[in-house]
Amino acid sequence: MMAMLAAVTLQGCVGTPTVLDKAQQQSLDSMQLFNKDASPRFTAYVACTSEDESCATVHKIFSEWADQRQVTLHLINADDPMFKGTAASATKAMNKPYRLAIKINPLLVPSFFQFRGGQYPVGGYYPPRVGYKATVYVVDATSGAILQELPVHHEITANPKDTANGYVQRVVDTLLVSLDPTYRPSDK
Repeated sequence: MMAMLAAVTLQGCVGTPTVLDKAQQQSLDSMQLFNKDASPRFTAYVACTSEDESCATVHKIFSEWADQRQVTLHLINADDPMFKGTAASATKAMNKPYRLAIKINPLLVPSFFQFRGGQYPVGGYYPPRVGYKATVYVVDATSGAILQELPVHHEITANPKDTANGYVQRVVDTLLVSLDPTYRPSDK
């Protein structure tokens, strides 16, 4: 029965995009962040830093995920002690064994031409890119000790005529599916 359940689970994962390499995925899977019924065994914490307004989009995406998956979500600052493995945030997740903390920095790189002297572009066009750099932490809810620290980075080329929000949605959804394989982002 377990073998059949594993086969069905793996079938659902074939072709699913991920930002975690095989070793990171195995390491995260070993933590058993989800119960057998796929319910989360963690409280989530997200710290987003950006020089533009993209954190509003990131917060919205994480909130939609938390609502769909029944995850308690807290938005925290990037300097929260949780990211240092010291005392956890004021809110204790005593009913869950883990905290899943994500520090994310969205990246929006506009398209540009490289100029090499003079007033005309020489050297080529570079298309816009959208993505993020993040670190995912699995933290023991009782002690505040960091059990896993996984750096992730995902970046895609964007169409310069599109807005960045759809691309931010896509890359953050890919991160969430990597962390929570049963999550199904809404098509927007």
